[in-house]
Amino acid sequence: MFVLNKAIKHDGGTHNVEVKVDNDQLVIYFGNSFTLRVDEKNADKLRELLYDGTRELTIARQNRSL
Repeated sequence: MFVLNKAIKHDGGTHNVEVKVDNDQLVIYFGNSFTLRVDEKNADKLRELLYDGTRELTIARQNRSL
């Protein structure tokens, strides 16, 4: 089983985020708070959504520095 771990900082502290491949699903654990199970197609949708969000953050940061 493939496993990745990262400590992700947020406004309330830090969460350990763990990603596992379990058969045909990606299982994402957000500490003990939340678990998300998605297939490959929906994992790509989540990745795209996060990427689009980071692009918007970058644009907002650049606009603030003008």
